[in-house]
Amino acid sequence: MPRITTLLLLSTLMVLGGCSSLRFPGVYRIDIPQGNFVTEDMLSKLQPGMSPEQVRFALGAPTLIDPFTPNVWFYPMTYRPGKGDKVSQKIAVYFDGGVYSRYEGEVVDDFKAKTSGRNDRELQQKAEERQEGSD
Repeated sequence: MPRITTLLLLSTLMVLGGCSSLRFPGVYRIDIPQGNFVTEDMLSKLQPGMSPEQVRFALGAPTLIDPFTPNVWFYPMTYRPGKGDKVSQKIAVYFDGGVYSRYEGEVVDDFKAKTSGRNDRELQQKAEERQEGSD
């Protein structure tokens, strides 16, 4: 009987240990940015016919260049705040004949609002209300 209880307890702990969505109250979680964040301003600098070096200067180094399709550069980004929902974007830059031709993907709208925690937004709103009240 004690063996079955121990086995059941260990298997339950292993299952719970694999749950990344399990969050304990009061535990601090850090923000985890991964990849390259590309802004609308950065993409507006791209012009057809640019060399790969010019594109690298405008957007930064790509996160991934697939060896089987070297004419496509990938700029994925994932931002997982300690509090809040995950935000991600995927930008693919295409080259034809060794020069930039186009990009695909969408930039995250209002990145700051989506990545700041609820408490940060509430504090910002209170500060704005106080400033409006003192005017």
